[in-house]
Amino acid sequence: MTGEAIEWRPIPEELQQVAQLLQHSQSPDTQTQRNVQERLDQLNMHPEFCCYLVFILSELKEEQVANRSLAGLILKNSIRLLWSRLPEQIRTYVKSKTLLAISDPHPLIRATVGIIVTTIVVHEGIAQWPSLLPTLCGMLNSQDTLLQEGAMGAIQKICEDSADMLTPQEHLDILIPKLLCFFNSPHAKLRALAVNSVNCILLVQTDPLNNIMDVFLQQLFSLAADTDTEVQKQLCRALTLLLDSHLDKLVSQLGNIVEFMLLRTQDTNESTALEACEFWLALAENPAVCKEALLPHLHKLIPVLVRCMQYSEMDVLMLKGDVEDDSAVPDRQEDIRPRFHRAKTQTQRHSEEDGTSIDPECMEDDDLDDDASTEWNLRKCSAASLDVLSGIFNDDF
Repeated sequence: MTGEAIEWRPIPEELQQVAQLLQHSQSPDTQTQRNVQERLDQLNMHPEFCCYLVFILSELKEEQVANRSLAGLILKNSIRLLWSRLPEQIRTYVKSKTLLAISDPHPLIRATVGIIVTTIVVHEGIAQWPSLLPTLCGMLNSQDTLLQEGAMGAIQKICEDSADMLTPQEHLDILIPKLLCFFNSPHAKLRALAVNSVNCILLVQTDPLNNIMDVFLQQLFSLAADTDTEVQKQLCRALTLLLDSHLDKLVSQLGNIVEFMLLRTQDTNESTALEACEFWLALAENPAVCKEALLPHLHKLIPVLVRCMQYSEMDVLMLKGDVEDDSAVPDRQEDIRPRFHRAKTQTQRHSEEDGTSIDPECMEDDDLDDDASTEWNLRKCSAASLDVLSGIFNDDF
């Protein structure tokens, strides 16, 4: 049979049962939760359950947003477990209905759609959904901002999870110029998502940008005065990534970039400041260039890094007294390594350190489980930067 979407219609009684199950799943009662999980396990044995879930997500606009989103997240888990075993017609139905909700007025639903889309791509490959990226790029041409945001959000998630699947001729030669156009969008969310998407590509592929690097840099530099926090964070990340892949293109502008990163390292948003601070570590990986670029700015950089090393009030609270203070214990490698390079390693199919496979589904859980007192943060990044720079500049330091 063909891969055309089936003309599926839910049975009202069964649809109501699934909707009630979603409602009960939010009960705080342990036994109710256990019963819901048992029922979900039973329903997952039936391929049409995926149809009910995507129908609730995309069609039941009167349903509570939390329940619709939950239907999507349960669908995501079903895709992870069962996608290859579902009939082709049901897979096609799920794809088509999912995209129908991509412009939903509720941000939570649009985000859920993006999660489902990227999960499908991870499990079957972009080649098995050849119409996806052209469809999403077509949505970016719309004047509907919600549709643009939904499509761009899905693209960003695909780039984050599956950039290694994207080939220049089939995907990136079309996608990257489209993303660059949104660096100038009047909507901050679209600007941030566009830069984020290119950053995700840069983490695993650099060649697709070679032919348009000058245009890319021009667009990046135009964002220096952007007032949006997320845009600034993504800009700092992009410049740091480019130190690794296209340093030769940045050399002529390093003076201006250093001044910009000095400012951003002092940003009141710690997430942005951390992204900027990682620039110093990345620059230090090329000592000769680092010394030439930073020597005129060293008198300003050192005080900034020293200030950033200070414990915040939250840091002090989290130290939990002298008994748990590990200041005398040497930091572990994972405590002092840049978040950036760790993220780059995780996106690869094999660990650069030991060659073992990495399960991308586990990354978020691992990150959430980190003890906040040992997380890579601005204070540790500043200390690491001072340490490595002192080795480069010696007496000049």
